[in-house]
Amino acid sequence: MNLISIAYAASEGSEKTGFATFFSAAPWWILAFLVFIASFFIAALISKIVVNRVSSRAKYDIHEEVLLLTSRAVYFGIVILGSIIAFSIVDINISSIIGFLGLGIGFAFKDLLSNVIAGVVILTQKKFKIGDLIKIGDKFGKIVEIDVRTTQVKQFDGIVIIIPNAKMLTDIIQNYTANPYRRITIDLRVHYSTNLEEVKSITMKSLEKIEEITPNPAPEVLALEFGESSVDLEVRFWLDSSIRWWGVQASVIHNIKKDFAEAGIVIPFPIRTLSIDKFDPAIKEIIEKK
Repeated sequence: MNLISIAYAASEGSEKTGFATFFSAAPWWILAFLVFIASFFIAALISKIVVNRVSSRAKYDIHEEVLLLTSRAVYFGIVILGSIIAFSIVDINISSIIGFLGLGIGFAFKDLLSNVIAGVVILTQKKFKIGDLIKIGDKFGKIVEIDVRTTQVKQFDGIVIIIPNAKMLTDIIQNYTANPYRRITIDLRVHYSTNLEEVKSITMKSLEKIEEITPNPAPEVLALEFGESSVDLEVRFWLDSSIRWWGVQASVIHNIKKDFAEAGIVIPFPIRTLSIDKFDPAIKEIIEKK
């Protein structure tokens, strides 16, 4: 047998071996494909069951965005698991690929994931709710929408600002509607010659004219200190947190000013007393010329 015959026989044998290997592995590839396809149907079924169980057994209302996020997490988790099983059936190791992709995705979506997690915390623990009046930094307005990534706040000038949920959890936020009542404080100054009991009586009557002020907790008028040119007082009253408090505050100031004017109570201006040193040579010279 010459070299050409030997080479031809060897090539023919390798082709037969390749076909044999392919046909012997075909059932496993078919099984892997079926497992991969089945994972989608199983994922859809299980995610639906999980969401129904969570929503039916929850002790409080769960936000729709949380249910959607749970459904997607379960769905894609099962699909990924099915894909890993399918690749394992045909002896393909994808652990290194998954690790590399996971590292890249982690860096790329770090901020997105932190906002999503913060959104879930806000929605499940009800840190805030739609309609709350909040102040974050120098921004002040009403929450109009909360989703799993961002919170939308409508300011009183009509501008809507979009705040990442991670910032809603890490920054200091003043929530003006977290409690059912909100206290309003107004500074008040009267002349030293004024009868403080009369001031308190007139101020309380001014507050009684405004229906929005709650009787319980009751309003207060407190004398705080002796100022440079007045006795300084503080008027305190409580409102329902949902009421537009700035409008009520304006009405209180208007009523107190009107009632004080009718009663002859003076709200003094700052007073300064100047003393001239008569023994100062320059002042003494001016006085002598007169």
